[in-house]
Amino acid sequence: MTRYWIYLFRDDVVKDYYHRPEKIVELLREYQKAPFKSVCHKQVEFITERISFSRVELGIKEHFSGQVERNLERNMLMFKHDQTNEEALVIVQKRRLLLISDCYDLTNRIFQSLAMISSAFLAIDSEFSHYQWLKAELENRKFA
Repeated sequence: MTRYWIYLFRDDVVKDYYHRPEKIVELLREYQKAPFKSVCHKQVEFITERISFSRVELGIKEHFSGQVERNLERNMLMFKHDQTNEEALVIVQKRRLLLISDCYDLTNRIFQSLAMISSAFLAIDSEFSHYQWLKAELENRKFA
């Protein structure tokens, strides 16, 4: 089972650190494991944006082709792959999302849907060893 932390960053942070995401990942790794979380917490709050459940839900419904169920009590979205019946779960927290999935294709489709909402999402695996900015495929991108 693969787990990803997905953070939404402020535009100025993305502009300055887009080509150096390892610096951001290093801070987030310290934040997860540091004994002095209050200092790291303030830094993480400064560089990230709050994530609205409704914004994520509306964006996912607009861009994700497949079954999506929601649990408002727990701020969760459950995804189901149409052909394989594989499932994935996204938990929306204040400043990050937690994606849990076993299906690579479903994970990729969720990443694509989130990238359509904003290009400022950074996905990091739970071990902090792999990370990437979420990018929308150009042919699916909608310009307003």
